[in-house]
Amino acid sequence: MGWSAARKLRIVVENLSRILAIELVTSARAIEFREGLTPSPATARVIKELRKTVPGVGPDRFLSPELEAATTLINSGAVLAAAKEVVPTLT
Repeated sequence: MGWSAARKLRIVVENLSRILAIELVTSARAIEFREGLTPSPATARVIKELRKTVPGVGPDRFLSPELEAATTLINSGAVLAAAKEVVPTLT
């Protein structure tokens, strides 16, 4: 039963990475739509890291490649590392 549970856990972790990527992309766009408001330094640093690979607001387009790039950022630990640059006590 351990093998089956491990397979299910792997699927859950993969799905969670995709969900976090969607949340990251949509929240970054929402923050950018709110002109005049500035995010916290950690949030701004994470958005800056995201924008290295995922473009910002623009015309309607197919978002799958952008979401995959955001998923890769999350899985690589780049998003957490960007936040840790500002808030070193994150675990």
